[in-house]
Amino acid sequence: MIAPPRLPLAALPTPLQHRPDLGAALGRKALWVKRDDLTGYSWGGNKVRTIEYLLGDAEAQACDTVVLCGGPTSNFAALMAAACAARGLATIQVSYGTEPDPKPAALAAGEAAGAAIRYTGSPDRARMEDVADALAETLRGQGRRPYPVPRGGATVVGAFGYAHAAGEVRRQLRQVGVDAVTLVIPVGSGGSIAGLLAGFLFNFEGDEKETPLDLELIGVSVSRPPEELREGIDAKARACGAGRSRLANVNCRWELVDARGAGFNHYDSDDAAFVDDIMRCSGLLIDTTYNGKALRWLCDLLPETNRPILYWHTGGSLAVADRLGTPGHPSPDHKEIK
Repeated sequence: MIAPPRLPLAALPTPLQHRPDLGAALGRKALWVKRDDLTGYSWGGNKVRTIEYLLGDAEAQACDTVVLCGGPTSNFAALMAAACAARGLATIQVSYGTEPDPKPAALAAGEAAGAAIRYTGSPDRARMEDVADALAETLRGQGRRPYPVPRGGATVVGAFGYAHAAGEVRRQLRQVGVDAVTLVIPVGSGGSIAGLLAGFLFNFEGDEKETPLDLELIGVSVSRPPEELREGIDAKARACGAGRSRLANVNCRWELVDARGAGFNHYDSDDAAFVDDIMRCSGLLIDTTYNGKALRWLCDLLPETNRPILYWHTGGSLAVADRLGTPGHPSPDHKEIK
């Protein structure tokens, strides 16, 4: 696929940090962190990379309204609304359920950016795409030019952001002398890992002579059963890399593991205590929905290895603010497990 136009928003490259402090807390020896919580646009987070290509594509198609799917705590939806406002695009966010009380920071940020929120009335998160598609069709009938965006921006276009991120981190690993690594990343809708997979399999950088890299890529699913995601991730990665040569110097194996626990956005008191300990020892902001579950899987379930481990920190600062800002009620969707 020909790369869509990119709208530069992020401060790249994001840092690659050797973190023995976090490694010690997790019982791991050689631990590195890719700081995609520091992408530099608004409050940051990994989805800025995705938004650069989605908005570039929307503007190339002369769209006037972005119809995006995202729950009330969606960092992606809030960032997308902020970026759309800066570019003069209208935003309609389709969210599951009904209006929450109290209002999460992400939802408040999206509304502050001008997003109009439509609720499906159903707790089924998959229902958002159906409602958004119907809304986009209605807008077309009114002469508008909508740009529909599924949860997490998980499209082939959105995956280009992480296809190029793969080249970025390959260069950083080469600079620090790492040629074999286990990369762990939280997975929600699967768009980011699809882009990484494309970037590690196909040549997006025009350079076939880089130092060889042996890579084990592990996606930690926190939202959906892995079996529901694997085929779509593989298809998006291959569509993103279509027409490009394979990277002969990268040996990439990938898998999805299940870390949903009690379900998306649900956690227990042990999970909360784990996240609080990690934040105290590392100074990193760790949300309970994505990074908390992925790091706990890394700590408890990743098989012992002598290879360096690279953890991809995806952000989530607004969710951290929600949890820490409401003592006794860490998040609107919190359900302590008895």
